[in-house]
Amino acid sequence: MPPSDWVKKSRLLTLSAFTLIELLVAVAILAILAGLITLLIPQIQNRSHMAASLNNLRQIGAGVMMYTGENNFALPGRVTSGQKWPYLVHEYLQNARVYAAPGDTENFIRREANPLSNARNETSYIMNGYNDLGTLDDETVVVRMNAVDQPSKVILLAIPRTGSRHFYMDMLEGRGNHRDVLNLKAYGDGSTFLFADGSARFLTEETYDHRMWLVNPDFQVP
Repeated sequence: MPPSDWVKKSRLLTLSAFTLIELLVAVAILAILAGLITLLIPQIQNRSHMAASLNNLRQIGAGVMMYTGENNFALPGRVTSGQKWPYLVHEYLQNARVYAAPGDTENFIRREANPLSNARNETSYIMNGYNDLGTLDDETVVVRMNAVDQPSKVILLAIPRTGSRHFYMDMLEGRGNHRDVLNLKAYGDGSTFLFADGSARFLTEETYDHRMWLVNPDFQVP
Protein backbone atom coordinates (compact mmCIF):
# COMPACT_ATOMS: atom_id res chain seq x y z
CA MET A 1 0.00 0.00 0.00
CA PRO A 2 1.46 3.42 -0.92
CA PRO A 3 2.47 5.68 1.99
CA SER A 4 -0.17 8.22 1.00
CA ASP A 5 -2.89 5.58 1.50
CA TRP A 6 -1.59 4.76 4.99
CA VAL A 7 -1.79 8.44 5.89
CA LYS A 8 -5.37 8.68 4.63
CA LYS A 9 -6.40 5.53 6.54
CA SER A 10 -4.77 6.80 9.73
CA ARG A 11 -6.63 10.10 9.43
CA LEU A 12 -9.96 8.28 8.94
CA LEU A 13 -9.37 6.13 12.04
CA THR A 14 -8.51 9.24 14.04
CA LEU A 15 -11.68 11.02 12.91
CA SER A 16 -13.95 8.02 13.58
CA ALA A 17 -12.68 7.29 17.11
CA PHE A 18 -13.96 8.96 20.33
CA THR A 19 -11.51 11.03 22.28
CA LEU A 20 -11.46 10.57 26.05
CA ILE A 21 -13.17 13.95 26.56
CA GLU A 22 -15.95 13.07 24.09
CA LEU A 23 -16.48 9.76 25.85
CA LEU A 24 -16.71 11.46 29.25
CA VAL A 25 -19.20 14.02 27.89
CA ALA A 26 -21.35 11.21 26.42
CA VAL A 27 -21.34 9.34 29.76
CA ALA A 28 -22.26 12.54 31.60
CA ILE A 29 -25.17 13.19 29.22
CA LEU A 30 -26.43 9.63 29.66
CA ALA A 31 -26.20 9.99 33.45
CA ILE A 32 -28.21 13.23 33.35
CA LEU A 33 -30.86 11.62 31.11
CA ALA A 34 -31.08 8.61 33.43
CA GLY A 35 -31.54 10.94 36.40
CA LEU A 36 -34.28 12.88 34.63
CA ILE A 37 -36.10 9.69 33.69
CA THR A 38 -35.87 8.49 37.30
CA LEU A 39 -37.47 11.76 38.44
CA LEU A 40 -40.16 11.67 35.75
CA ILE A 41 -41.30 8.06 36.27
CA PRO A 42 -43.15 8.78 39.56
CA GLN A 43 -44.82 11.82 37.99
CA ILE A 44 -45.89 9.83 34.94
CA GLN A 45 -47.18 7.02 37.14
CA ASN A 46 -49.00 9.55 39.34
CA ARG A 47 -50.74 11.09 36.33
CA SER A 48 -51.66 7.64 35.06
CA HIS A 49 -53.19 6.72 38.44
CA MET A 50 -55.06 10.02 38.56
CA ALA A 51 -56.53 9.53 35.07
CA ALA A 52 -57.59 5.98 35.96
CA SER A 53 -59.21 7.19 39.18
CA LEU A 54 -61.20 9.79 37.23
CA ASN A 55 -62.37 7.03 34.90
CA ASN A 56 -63.39 4.89 37.90
CA LEU A 57 -65.36 7.78 39.37
CA ARG A 58 -67.18 8.42 36.10
CA GLN A 59 -68.27 4.79 36.01
CA ILE A 60 -69.40 4.93 39.64
CA GLY A 61 -71.20 8.19 38.86
CA ALA A 62 -73.06 6.53 36.01
CA GLY A 63 -74.02 3.74 38.42
CA VAL A 64 -75.31 6.25 40.97
CA MET A 65 -77.38 7.96 38.27
CA MET A 66 -78.94 4.66 37.24
CA TYR A 67 -79.64 3.84 40.87
CA THR A 68 -81.40 7.16 41.45
CA GLY A 69 -83.32 6.74 38.19
CA GLU A 70 -84.85 3.53 39.50
CA ASN A 71 -85.47 4.85 43.02
CA ASN A 72 -87.45 8.04 42.49
CA PHE A 73 -84.27 10.17 42.35
CA ALA A 74 -83.23 9.02 45.86
CA LEU A 75 -79.49 8.78 46.50
CA PRO A 76 -78.18 5.79 48.47
CA GLY A 77 -79.09 6.45 52.09
CA ARG A 78 -77.53 5.42 55.38
CA VAL A 79 -80.28 2.93 56.22
CA THR A 80 -81.46 1.80 52.79
CA SER A 81 -82.49 -1.79 53.60
CA GLY A 82 -79.50 -1.89 55.96
CA GLN A 83 -77.17 -1.73 52.95
CA LYS A 84 -74.51 0.87 52.29
CA TRP A 85 -73.83 2.72 49.07
CA PRO A 86 -71.14 0.37 47.61
CA TYR A 87 -73.54 -2.57 47.78
CA LEU A 88 -76.51 -0.56 46.48
CA VAL A 89 -74.65 0.86 43.47
CA HIS A 90 -72.57 -2.17 42.43
CA GLU A 91 -75.35 -3.88 40.46
CA TYR A 92 -75.27 -0.91 38.06
CA LEU A 93 -71.52 -1.28 37.49
CA GLN A 94 -69.83 -3.58 35.01
CA ASN A 95 -67.13 -4.41 37.52
CA ALA A 96 -66.83 -3.64 41.23
CA ARG A 97 -63.06 -3.26 40.73
CA VAL A 98 -63.74 0.41 39.95
CA TYR A 99 -64.17 0.81 43.72
CA ALA A 100 -60.37 0.44 44.03
CA ALA A 101 -58.60 3.74 43.42
CA PRO A 102 -55.40 3.32 41.37
CA GLY A 103 -52.44 4.22 43.53
CA ASP A 104 -54.26 3.25 46.74
CA THR A 105 -51.68 0.91 48.28
CA GLU A 106 -54.28 -0.58 50.63
CA ASN A 107 -57.20 -0.97 48.24
CA PHE A 108 -59.48 -3.97 48.69
CA ILE A 109 -57.91 -5.87 45.78
CA ARG A 110 -54.50 -5.81 47.46
CA ARG A 111 -56.01 -6.73 50.82
CA GLU A 112 -58.40 -9.31 49.32
CA ALA A 113 -61.27 -7.60 51.15
CA ASN A 114 -64.95 -7.44 50.16
CA PRO A 115 -65.81 -4.05 48.58
CA LEU A 116 -69.53 -4.76 49.06
CA SER A 117 -69.25 -5.12 52.83
CA ASN A 118 -71.99 -3.35 54.78
CA ALA A 119 -69.98 -3.51 58.02
CA ARG A 120 -67.12 -1.22 56.98
CA ASN A 121 -66.15 0.66 53.87
CA GLU A 122 -63.58 -1.42 52.00
CA THR A 123 -63.66 0.78 48.87
CA SER A 124 -61.22 3.58 48.10
CA TYR A 125 -63.98 6.21 48.11
CA ILE A 126 -66.19 7.98 50.64
CA MET A 127 -69.69 9.32 49.89
CA ASN A 128 -71.22 12.64 50.85
CA GLY A 129 -73.07 12.32 54.18
CA TYR A 130 -75.34 15.35 53.48
CA ASN A 131 -75.13 16.63 57.05
CA ASP A 132 -76.49 19.98 55.89
CA LEU A 133 -79.79 18.18 55.15
CA GLY A 134 -79.98 16.56 58.58
CA THR A 135 -78.90 12.99 57.79
CA LEU A 136 -76.48 12.73 60.71
CA ASP A 137 -79.23 13.42 63.24
CA ASP A 138 -81.88 11.42 61.36
CA GLU A 139 -80.52 8.57 59.24
CA THR A 140 -83.93 8.01 57.64
CA VAL A 141 -83.73 11.36 55.79
CA VAL A 142 -83.93 10.72 52.04
CA VAL A 143 -81.77 12.93 49.80
CA ARG A 144 -82.98 13.12 46.23
CA MET A 145 -80.89 14.05 43.20
CA ASN A 146 -83.52 16.51 41.94
CA ALA A 147 -83.11 18.45 45.22
CA VAL A 148 -79.51 19.28 44.34
CA ASP A 149 -79.82 22.69 42.67
CA GLN A 150 -76.20 22.97 41.54
CA PRO A 151 -75.02 19.38 40.90
CA SER A 152 -71.81 20.49 39.21
CA LYS A 153 -70.74 22.12 42.50
CA VAL A 154 -71.70 19.35 44.95
CA ILE A 155 -69.27 16.49 45.64
CA LEU A 156 -70.65 12.94 45.76
CA LEU A 157 -67.46 10.93 46.26
CA ALA A 158 -63.85 11.58 47.22
CA ILE A 159 -60.80 9.63 48.42
CA PRO A 160 -60.29 9.24 52.19
CA ARG A 161 -56.95 8.80 53.89
CA THR A 162 -55.36 5.37 54.09
CA GLY A 163 -56.96 3.24 56.78
CA SER A 164 -60.28 5.11 56.89
CA ARG A 165 -63.32 2.83 56.79
CA HIS A 166 -65.95 5.58 56.85
CA PHE A 167 -68.82 5.13 54.38
CA TYR A 168 -69.92 8.76 54.58
CA MET A 169 -68.17 12.13 54.70
CA ASP A 170 -69.63 13.75 57.82
CA MET A 171 -68.81 17.40 58.33
CA LEU A 172 -70.33 17.29 61.83
CA GLU A 173 -68.33 14.34 63.15
CA GLY A 174 -65.27 15.02 65.30
CA ARG A 175 -63.49 18.05 63.87
CA GLY A 176 -65.24 17.17 60.61
CA ASN A 177 -64.29 14.39 58.20
CA HIS A 178 -63.30 17.07 55.71
CA ARG A 179 -60.38 17.74 58.11
CA ASP A 180 -59.78 14.35 59.70
CA VAL A 181 -60.54 11.85 56.94
CA LEU A 182 -60.20 13.26 53.44
CA ASN A 183 -57.03 12.75 51.41
CA LEU A 184 -56.57 15.99 49.51
CA LYS A 185 -53.21 14.91 48.05
CA ALA A 186 -53.94 11.44 46.77
CA TYR A 187 -52.24 12.31 43.48
CA GLY A 188 -49.46 14.78 44.02
CA ASP A 189 -50.84 18.21 44.84
CA GLY A 190 -54.50 17.21 44.61
CA SER A 191 -57.11 14.49 44.48
CA THR A 192 -60.03 13.23 42.38
CA PHE A 193 -63.70 13.96 43.07
CA LEU A 194 -67.05 12.84 41.67
CA PHE A 195 -69.72 15.53 41.44
CA ALA A 196 -73.50 15.20 41.51
CA ASP A 197 -73.76 15.96 37.79
CA GLY A 198 -71.74 12.81 37.04
CA SER A 199 -68.52 14.65 36.21
CA ALA A 200 -65.20 13.60 37.72
CA ARG A 201 -62.54 16.20 38.32
CA PHE A 202 -59.04 16.60 39.70
CA LEU A 203 -58.80 19.42 42.22
CA THR A 204 -55.63 20.72 43.78
CA GLU A 205 -55.62 21.26 47.53
CA GLU A 206 -55.76 25.01 46.83
CA THR A 207 -58.81 24.85 44.53
CA TYR A 208 -60.70 22.38 46.76
CA ASP A 209 -63.37 23.94 49.01
CA HIS A 210 -65.02 21.95 51.82
CA ARG A 211 -68.30 23.77 51.06
CA MET A 212 -68.51 21.70 47.87
CA TRP A 213 -70.01 19.00 50.11
CA LEU A 214 -73.05 21.17 50.85
CA VAL A 215 -76.38 20.97 49.03
CA ASN A 216 -77.63 23.93 51.05
CA PRO A 217 -75.23 26.80 50.25
CA ASP A 218 -76.39 28.73 53.32
CA PHE A 219 -75.48 25.97 55.77
CA GLN A 220 -72.91 27.12 58.32
CA VAL A 221 -70.17 24.56 59.01
CA PRO A 222 -69.14 24.68 62.71
